[in-house]
Amino acid sequence: MDENESVVVPHEEDIRWWKQAWRKISATTINVEIIIFVLSYCNTVRGVVKPALSEAKMRRTYPAPPDMSKSALKKYYNSKMVLWDQNYQYINLPIACISGLVFGAYSDYRGRKLPLLIGMASVFIDNAVYMLVWSDATDIPLQWLFLSAAVVGLLGDFMLLMSCVNSYLVDEYGDKKHLGVRMIIVSTVFSLGALCGSQTVHHVADKIGNFKVLYIVQGTIIATFLFALWLLKNPIPKRNDEESLITDAPSVQVTLYEAVVAKFKYVKNAFKIFYTSREGHRRGFLYASFGANFLDQLVFGEEKDLLGKYTRLDPFNWDTDEYSKYKSIRPITQIAGMIFGLVVLKKALKIRDTSIITMTIAAMGVCCLLIGLAQSSTLIYVSLAPDALHGLLNPLTYTFISCLVNPDEIGQTFAISTIAGKVAGLIQSAILDNVYRATLQWYQGFVWLLMSAISMIASLVYLWVHVIAKRESIGA
Repeated sequence: MDENESVVVPHEEDIRWWKQAWRKISATTINVEIIIFVLSYCNTVRGVVKPALSEAKMRRTYPAPPDMSKSALKKYYNSKMVLWDQNYQYINLPIACISGLVFGAYSDYRGRKLPLLIGMASVFIDNAVYMLVWSDATDIPLQWLFLSAAVVGLLGDFMLLMSCVNSYLVDEYGDKKHLGVRMIIVSTVFSLGALCGSQTVHHVADKIGNFKVLYIVQGTIIATFLFALWLLKNPIPKRNDEESLITDAPSVQVTLYEAVVAKFKYVKNAFKIFYTSREGHRRGFLYASFGANFLDQLVFGEEKDLLGKYTRLDPFNWDTDEYSKYKSIRPITQIAGMIFGLVVLKKALKIRDTSIITMTIAAMGVCCLLIGLAQSSTLIYVSLAPDALHGLLNPLTYTFISCLVNPDEIGQTFAISTIAGKVAGLIQSAILDNVYRATLQWYQGFVWLLMSAISMIASLVYLWVHVIAKRESIGA
């Protein structure tokens, strides 16, 4: 009898944990999930039609150089597309980083609702300016994008939206197990939004045109803004004593200026996690984990932003319809990859988190290698197979990093991780985009091979972490 109990109990505990988590989730509202779905939907629709509209704008703006072949001309305008995306990022990202901290400080003391609405308004404004630039009727100069980048950055941009949504979830779920399940559901909802967005373009764009699809996006954003304005609650988050300037006395009020100063001090103090003494190799693991994640974010950001432009070149010659098919398949493979990782790798095979992290980063390297070597669309689609595992990276990385620091340092650690991701976006524009433009005429897939090498270096770093962490029994 005792032997049977030793076999059955762990299984019963797993079932009981999932049931408890599901009951908790079922008892809550789904307002945030609706917003996440819509954000993903709108972001995907715009992302799918953007390459075609941007290339058309470049052709209207820059006269074709003489004596240039059709293939070389495509690369010429492709380079211009990347150049203007770089210009936008150079202005937008630094401003958005600072404003994100300001709005984050406000939301910590006054609730998430107003910053979320402001972030939604910034996305609407950004789309509106791009529509004026892309439209054949208005066709305003590209230089207007500089002003848009600054204004949208000041209002927080898409990053503020995602930050507020994630904060809503953290505020609602103090239990990490329940939060983990909810995060998985949210990731699935995000992928479903991307799937619906790409399918909308696939079925509608050829009937009404790429540009008119953006009216659907703008209308959807307005409807979601009104939904959030009227129905979304604004609970005041529980204060973290480490970040708080004041006591919990209800009579004491904190000003926005004090909240912002506190936020910047908090971020400054957060860097102390890197030189605090820790047991064993934990501090070395922290450096290695952040370094490997930074390299991976560099590669993943470039892969996501560049593919739509890259596949418009020979020999692929993708149009909006073909790109929407690819974007429809990708979220399906990502959902399948997350299910495979959680059910097979984690539950059935009980593979350690650091081992799965190593595999996911290496898989991104294989994905980029296949794209860089592709001479037809077939390998582009094949690259979706290794890419499917990449969705496991962030939740497992955060789980492992939380084992390296003290409980009262987790918030600081995640704050540094967010900043590192934004810095990776800047370096991506400054280095990888310039490498792409410089090598486009020589070997157009060179930057993908470089990205593959970067991913492999990052995976080797995590392989070292895995070996030592397993020896010291750190992580799950």
